[in-house]
Amino acid sequence: MIEARDTRRVRSTRDTPFVPTILLVESSRHDDRGVYAEYLRILKFHTIEIDDTADALALAFTADVIVTDVRVPGPFDGIELVRRIRAERRTTGKAVIVLTACIAENDRQRSYAAGCDGFLPKPCLPDELLAEIQRVMTIRFANFDGGRSSRVR
Repeated sequence: MIEARDTRRVRSTRDTPFVPTILLVESSRHDDRGVYAEYLRILKFHTIEIDDTADALALAFTADVIVTDVRVPGPFDGIELVRRIRAERRTTGKAVIVLTACIAENDRQRSYAAGCDGFLPKPCLPDELLAEIQRVMTIRFANFDGGRSSRVR
C-alpha cells in the first residue's frame, strides 16, 4: 500500500498559476526529507514525501521533479529508480535529481548514467536544492515538445 504524504490541493482553474509538484524519495528515518519538504511547501511547491522505491515509481508520473536518495528502502535503490523512471513512457521526461550522502565519484557517474538531470551531495542546504530544482525544470521545460518525442533530452 502506498503511504505518501501529499500536500497537493485539488483545485485548478485556468487562472491558477502552475505550481510544480516535487516527489521527495528518502527514508522517513532521516530528518532531511521533512526539512526539504517544509521549505518547498513554504515556497508554495506541492510536495509528496515517500520512502519506498516501488511506491515512488508508481507515483512518479504525478510529479514534475523527482528528488531521490541512492539508499532508499524498497525492492531497488535510488539509481535503479532513476533507470526505471527513464524507461517508463509516462515518466521519461520527468526531471530527476539524486540527492545523497553517497558522494563517491562512482556514485555520481552511476547516477548520471542512469539518467538523472542533477546530482547533489549531502549535506545540502534547502536553498541549494531549490536552485537545482529550478535549474533542471528550466532545462526540461525548455526542451518540452508537447509529448511528441518518447524522451526529452
